[in-house]
Amino acid sequence: MRLQIVNPTAPEPGLVVGSGGLSRLSGSRVGVLENGKQHAELLLTTVAGLLGSEHGVELVTVTHKSVAAPASPEVIDELVGLADWVLVGSAD
Repeated sequence: MRLQIVNPTAPEPGLVVGSGGLSRLSGSRVGVLENGKQHAELLLTTVAGLLGSEHGVELVTVTHKSVAAPASPEVIDELVGLADWVLVGSAD
């Protein structure tokens, strides 16, 4: 099994996906999309809180989806409208 750890505070990401990425983490707005797994919301909001206290990231929304299905278009639209980037899911 291979594990990849991504540092959100790294100076330059190796790959930027989407609309061009963030120019800086400080002052960015993060949303949480939790997937219904045990403690997912606690884990993701804790990470967001640490990024807030250490890097000025603002947690703007916590949304939920079923572990067995993708997020609905409405949930995606909400995240796009409120957040600059999103912390998603967790593993058991």
